[in-house]
Amino acid sequence: MSSKTTMAGRQVPLRMALVIAMAVLATSCSKDAPETATADPAAASAQAAAEQQQAAEAVAAMTPEQLREAASKAYQESRLYAPGGDNAMEYYLALREKQPADAGVSSALIDLLPMTVIATEQSRDREDFDEARRLLALIERADKSHPALERLSSTIATSEAGVARRVEQQQLTAEQEDQRRQQLERERLEQQRVAQEQAAQQLVQQQQAAEAEAARQQAAQQEAARQEAARQ
Repeated sequence: MSSKTTMAGRQVPLRMALVIAMAVLATSCSKDAPETATADPAAASAQAAAEQQQAAEAVAAMTPEQLREAASKAYQESRLYAPGGDNAMEYYLALREKQPADAGVSSALIDLLPMTVIATEQSRDREDFDEARRLLALIERADKSHPALERLSSTIATSEAGVARRVEQQQLTAEQEDQRRQQLERERLEQQRVAQEQAAQQLVQQQQAAEAEAARQQAAQQEAARQEAARQ
């Protein structure tokens, strides 16, 4: 049996394997993220929470032997902390609840914690806060006094608040753009109104000038006709 499958009493080989496994974390984290965005994030989050709850209940119903086998397989397949409900971390947590005196399980969780902390930070940094909180909950289950808990909880909350402010700012920018367009429309309408009024005034002036010229020419013609009649 390989060092990855014999967790109890084999801590040094396990830690070496974990260090090697860190090389694949960057690519594995990208697989954890959803490939497409949903039109309703709240509904998607609720659905994910329901699925995780069902998975947790299924894990809790497993026997110690099933949990140990599932944990070993998940570890071999590099499912250290994800996907939710089917990873080594959750299997070992459930196994520890059933067999709290198992030193090998406790050792495995200690070895998996640094990986889960890194994954939590990466989830936070890519703004996948649901996943970050899920991983944070696993860390807390594994070690309620873990030194990273307070820091991670604080930075997740801060990052999420920052994203909320950014989204709000984007909405304000959209509102400002809409206001700008409305202002441009008002200015356009006003400019058109003024231009049309000026054009109308010019037309009136031109018409008045044409009428005055026509009246002058008519008067001149009448005067010429009168003078011609007088000569006769």
